[in-house]
Amino acid sequence: MVILHIKRTEAKNEFLYETTTAMEVGALLAELTDVHNMRLKVLRLAQYLKDLATHGPIRPEETRGLTDETAKISELDINAYGKPTNPDPHGYRTGCPPPPETAAVLTRMADEAESGAKSAICMPRKTFMTKEHLQVLIDNMRGAVMIAYPAYHRLPQYDPVRVELEDQEELDGRSDLQDVLEPDCQMWWAGKQVMREKVLSEYVGKNEKTKIVCRLTSSNAGAPVREPRIDEDTHKAMLSHYYKKQEEHKKLLEDNDDSYLESSWANPKALKSALVGGGKDISWKPF
Repeated sequence: MVILHIKRTEAKNEFLYETTTAMEVGALLAELTDVHNMRLKVLRLAQYLKDLATHGPIRPEETRGLTDETAKISELDINAYGKPTNPDPHGYRTGCPPPPETAAVLTRMADEAESGAKSAICMPRKTFMTKEHLQVLIDNMRGAVMIAYPAYHRLPQYDPVRVELEDQEELDGRSDLQDVLEPDCQMWWAGKQVMREKVLSEYVGKNEKTKIVCRLTSSNAGAPVREPRIDEDTHKAMLSHYYKKQEEHKKLLEDNDDSYLESSWANPKALKSALVGGGKDISWKPF
């Protein structure tokens, strides 16, 4: 099986995918697009579940961000959902989370989903992303929400969790978790675009034990910027090393101390003294 290391503009959106050399590039791109978008959906839903378990559903749009002092001079009731038990300091949510036992289930399912989809966790483990694996994570979070809010009871239609589970999300691409791909995206490898109408073996050969690093871009983005020859950690280590060398050189230039001339190893007659008399002063006395 060919291993594809898929990258986007951010390292947070990397993942591994397994395929065959006989795969048509068009079908492969469709699979990669679905996997990428589902990964982001899992991560968004996991974050929303944690917020829901902590501070409850979000407020209506007209009351978001209002404080108790602001509400007193308006006709809006910021506590229409109920009396807050864990108020949101930002005034974005109602402050009425589900019971602690149910909230713990939501948080646990969110943590499991993140560990199964986050690049920082999955890449070191060499976990391959598939639509089936990601769908299981979504279904697990859906089940946790159904425990806390059966049939979405008391979960508003505009709450992000419900919007995501009902596939009604409207993404603006302003964050890493909203950087979704369209079906007409492009794939680049070795500085060249991989054409849809060709087979993967035309680019990587027929050896199934191959690993390549690809980058996905939108159809109008053009060729991606080439990656640096050294990774970020190596670059930082090199900068630190040369900075220390530079500081040591500066100290040597500023050091005008010549006290070393009084040392025994700086004596120009040290060799002669060591050869004549074994390094001891020559004693003599008159006859």
